[in-house]
Amino acid sequence: MPGADWERQIESTAAAYRQMNERVRQILVTETAPDGSVQVTVSAAGVLTDLRLSDRGLAEQIMACVRKAQARIPDLMRTAMLETVGPQDTNTHLVLASARERFPVADSPPNRPDRVVVGDKDDWDERPVLEDIGGPT
Repeated sequence: MPGADWERQIESTAAAYRQMNERVRQILVTETAPDGSVQVTVSAAGVLTDLRLSDRGLAEQIMACVRKAQARIPDLMRTAMLETVGPQDTNTHLVLASARERFPVADSPPNRPDRVVVGDKDDWDERPVLEDIGGPT
């Protein structure tokens, strides 16, 4: 039956992409200065996730400032999107949800699942798909 083969191929491709996404999300790269005074870790998206300096207190302050600045990104993106494409565009909701996940409120840990179920037909992780982002009603 041709429809069943097509569905299996779609399910297989979707499972492969979920697995790839999870593996990419786990990529962290760490580099250290030749003299050992600075060590940085970045995610696959290029986001600074850790900084180690000879002065640990200074490194913690820098990372706190980075997280605080990153936490402002979703609201600034929301404003830009509302002023350009408006709230009716579903892509706006998806982009903002992704930004909020990548750049959580500064005092919150990143919202990342501990595991991903691959191959389960009901793989919704219960995050809201669309949210009210404001704008004209």
